[in-house]
Formats: sequence, C-alpha cells, structure tokens
Amino acid sequence: MKKRLRNIVLFGMHASGRAVGHCGNGRIYVDGGCPGETVDVEIDRVQRGYRYGRVTAVVNASPHRVTPFCRHYGLCGGCSWQHLSYEAQGHWKREILRQALHKYAIDTPDIPSVLPSPLTQGYRNKATYAFTDADYLSHMPVVGFHVGDRRDAVFAVAECSLLPPMMQETAVAIADTARRLAIPFYNYTARSGLLKSLQLRTTTTGQLLAMPEYTTDDPRLINCMHAFQEACPAVSTWFYTTGNAAPVHFAGEPRLMERSGALTFRYSPLSFYQPNPLQAENLCAQVQAFADPKGDEQVCDLYTGIGTLACHVADRAMAVIGVEGNVDAIADAIGNAATNRIANTRFVVGDILHTFTDNFITAHGCPDILILDPPRAGTLIEIKKTILRAAPRRVVYVSCNPVSLAFDLKQLCEDYRVAAIRPIDMFPHTPHVESVVLLERKA
Repeated sequence: MKKRLRNIVLFGMHASGRAVGHCGNGRIYVDGGCPGETVDVEIDRVQRGYRYGRVTAVVNASPHRVTPFCRHYGLCGGCSWQHLSYEAQGHWKREILRQALHKYAIDTPDIPSVLPSPLTQGYRNKATYAFTDADYLSHMPVVGFHVGDRRDAVFAVAECSLLPPMMQETAVAIADTARRLAIPFYNYTARSGLLKSLQLRTTTTGQLLAMPEYTTDDPRLINCMHAFQEACPAVSTWFYTTGNAAPVHFAGEPRLMERSGALTFRYSPLSFYQPNPLQAENLCAQVQAFADPKGDEQVCDLYTGIGTLACHVADRAMAVIGVEGNVDAIADAIGNAATNRIANTRFVVGDILHTFTDNFITAHGCPDILILDPPRAGTLIEIKKTILRAAPRRVVYVSCNPVSLAFDLKQLCEDYRVAAIRPIDMFPHTPHVESVVLLERKA
C-alpha cells in the first residue's frame, strides 16, 4: 500500500512542473499542487532520497487553483498545469527561469513577465497519436496518447483542447477505418501488430498532414492508405513510415507551408517548426530585435533548422550563414530563402560539433552576431569554446529549457554579460518556458 502524508505545505514550483513541499527534514515533489496550498499527498516513489507523489486532497486551496478543462487531466501528461490559473502559470514560469539562473550565479537584468500566448487552447500544430490493441483502462483497440511518461501504456483520447478539433477528428476517422479493414493495432508487450502511431501536423494556412507509422512494409499498406485518404478529405498531405525507414510521400503537397510576419516557410514532415505558430512569430520578432543587425554585419545561425531565424534577420544583415545537421531541414532552408527572395543567406549541412569549428571560422570569417537555438539539452562545451574563440559582438540564445540555458550561460559569461532576457510562453498549461537571451561581449 502506498504511503499517504497529511497536511503538506507547498511553497514553490520545481523545473519539472511539480509543486515542492516540506516533508520532515527533506522535500517532496508533488503533481497537481499549487504553491501556497496545504494538501494530502500519496507517495508514488522514493528515488535517490527524494520523495515524489500526487495530491489526493486539498486542505487549503490556493486562490490560483482552477478547475482543469480536460477530462483526461491527471491521466495524460501533456498539460499538467491545467489546475493553475493562466496568470499563475506565467508567474511560476518566470520564477523557474529566475531560480535556474540564480543556481548558476548568472548575473542578469530584471526578468520581465512572461509574454503570454495569443491562444491558450487549440494552439498546437503537431501531435503524435499512438495505436494499441489494449487500452490502459478498457483493454480494447484504441487510438490515444501515452499515460503520463509511460511509453508502454496508451489511453483512448476523447478530446485534446491543445489541438485544433480537426486533428482529433482525423485520428478517430483513421482508427475507425483501420478497425473496419481489420488492421491490427500495435501491442507494446509482444511488439506485434501493424499500425503503431499517427503523426498529425497542421498550419495556420489550412493544411493538414497525416503520417501513419507501420511496423513493417505489409502488402495491405497501400490499400490502407487509400482507405484513410477517402475517409479523411480534410487531410491535404499524406506520408507514411515503416519502422525506422524514411517517410514515404503518398499524396498531396510534399511540404507544409507556414507564414511568419511577411515571410513564408515550407517544411518537410521531419523538419522542426515551433509547435505554437502564432507565438513563434513573436519569438522571431524578439530574436530580430535582440540581434539588431545594422546592415554591415555577418550573422551565424547555429541549429538553423528550416532557416526561420536566419531569414528573419537577413534583411538587415550583410550576410547570414546557417548551420544545421538535418539534411531535409537544410533543403527546406535553401528553398525558403529562395521563396522569400533572400539572396544573402548560405546554409551548411553538418553536425554542429564537427562543423562549427576553428576551421569553419577561418573559412567563413568571424561572425559579428551569433544566434543559437539548440535542442532541449543545450549545446556542448566544445561548441561554446568555439563561440568564445570566434568572439562575436552579440550572441542571441534561444532556449526551451531554463536549466540547460543557465548551465550554458555559465561558460559563455566568461566573456559575455547578459544584457537582456525575455521569457515567452510557447506551451500554455505546461511548465515549459521559452527564453530569448541577449549576450553582449564584455569590454
């Protein structure tokens, strides 16, 4: 039987999104809590001396506690902050960022409030549904999402308020069609079945991409795709994958199209585009403002992706060079520069660690401005050393993880100071916060 604790006082939020409370001489990290509350907690696990649990009863509620809007709250791990008011979410995202920077002794100017998202529901442009032959609750074949962080358990999804409604409707239609065709859904225990997952992506321009994942190149696959296409007329682009093979274009436009400000971007199904496209436009504007090229400067954009940030700053720069390890994304970036009639960009494909080196700087010159938007884990020590040796006058760092951001800034601030920082809410109802940081070289 799991241990229950009574009258735990919660006083803060951890970067994981859990509320933090005192428990004896230590701390406990609690799902479903709000700072300022007194709650009863059931302990789920004890790991490395830390206790983790979930709220079972609220003794004294926070004024910022609200009723979750989704019926799957508590089962799905997708948006675990639904019980917090949106105002409180912004406050604690800023506090998580502040705490991470303080931990690594990063000296910063005052951190402004988090820029709120234009939409707080229906904002996501991408989702991956899972198929299973045994639902977590009903043990029936269903399409849904994973239970919390469990990759082996799936529950049937009746709604998802973070997605446009047509995405949920498409997932249900594909599942119904697959059942009619007797296509076996995936079994996570036996690792058997044909239909495993479904990736959906949509754009503000009205496109919808569907990409089912099959476990093998089965003879039934093509007939299955034709049936899906007939059942889902709203889908404009169809791909499919088999195992770890590259996506196969089946029908419709091979690329999605998105607009950001005055620019148009096309991208392939494996290329990255910010999941909140309306807020992504504000993020690009913030990067452009921090970079602030004057027309005679060279810009280097690391982790350039499809060239979104590179194209946004190009009109005010002398030249922009983007570096990216994804071959498809580089092809998209080159096409996007051409589509937007931007002639002063170049894009180089290659792993950042092995491409952005001293030899790269020798060949292309020292950048005056450097932009980097690394993955969630941050960037590597050797890459930061190369940045310090290249000595750009300004660095604009875009981060989706306050902890890795603070760790990276610790090294970069050997030669730079944080001149400005702007937190941006890219993912309402989750603990995630995007940050744009301006670094200026010390005298």
